[in-house]
Amino acid sequence: MDRVCKIAASFLAQTQLFRLLLMVAVGAAASFAPRSAQAAAPEVSFDVTPSASCRDVTTAEFAEANPDERLIEVLIEVSALIRQGKEDDLLQYFYRFDSPRRTMRVVDYAPKTTLASDLAGNVTIEQKQEASKGLGLAVTAPLDWPAKLSGSGDLGTKTTDTKRYELVPPMTAVAASGTLDRGYSVYFKLRPSRSLSLEGARLFTLVLRVPHHWRADYGHLTCTASASAQGLLGPLDEEVVCGRRRFVVALYAEGDASAKAAAERLVRAESELLKTISANRQELQKRYYPTFAHRLGAFLEGVSETLPDSVAEVIVYGGRLPERDMLALRLPAEVRQAAARYSVARRALSSLGTAETEEVQ
Repeated sequence: MDRVCKIAASFLAQTQLFRLLLMVAVGAAASFAPRSAQAAAPEVSFDVTPSASCRDVTTAEFAEANPDERLIEVLIEVSALIRQGKEDDLLQYFYRFDSPRRTMRVVDYAPKTTLASDLAGNVTIEQKQEASKGLGLAVTAPLDWPAKLSGSGDLGTKTTDTKRYELVPPMTAVAASGTLDRGYSVYFKLRPSRSLSLEGARLFTLVLRVPHHWRADYGHLTCTASASAQGLLGPLDEEVVCGRRRFVVALYAEGDASAKAAAERLVRAESELLKTISANRQELQKRYYPTFAHRLGAFLEGVSETLPDSVAEVIVYGGRLPERDMLALRLPAEVRQAAARYSVARRALSSLGTAETEEVQ
């Protein structure tokens, strides 16, 4: 009986070990297969100016109709770099600017939706139709004549009818734009063409509707690049994301030194927070995945490598984080302090979006 129990226990242990190895193998295959399939896809990185000044463009008609509001214009420069791959494989760039606190509404933007064609001019169509009539006559002398004589005659008419007209060349959208979220967001889609390159810096113009005493605020900019890559099934292509970044863009009124200082303070606080999270990468992984079972589950889900970035996403773009929420994230003390400084700087800047006389020290 004891021997049977030992055999059963040994078999169970081997079965559990086999299941564990199978899970690791499946996870590794799932992790590496998409990467090999997407190896041919381009790799794109984005960058943006962290802060931008806004000039007042309020018209007399708008001020008369909306005495409690005004219009401001901001230019945001976004750079895109193709680190590897070919631009021909890119499908589009997608940019989205949001007002997370819904305090700035988009009333105008550029570039607008643009159509273009690979043809330089119009397409010329020419149609020809011919009609002809003819009459022929031939005479040959008898064989016994001293000389052979022949003759022929031809009488006919020919009519040619030609029609020529031009068509507008086929157009495709190389740029598309519009508003989202009831005007609190705006998006831009850019596609490659012979007349438009996706690589390099590009300016986006936004006209925002803000409170009359507006001095500063911040927005979120999301940049996404998609490309065509060969899928796992062989000749079929699939659309993959080959670059994505989110940015906080601090906005301040042109000529307002105090508001500009608040915007620069937010930029510094965000930079210090991201550096602190990166420096504490290993400690964050230990706190989130303290046991082998946690690490194995994270490996199978493919999230262990992006853990610090996920923490940054929650803190930077997840809204206000009280102290109890930061503790719930199991953040190291150094990261909690950097997050608190960022939260204070963000709150100080956003308070200038509606305050009339508040100053930032």
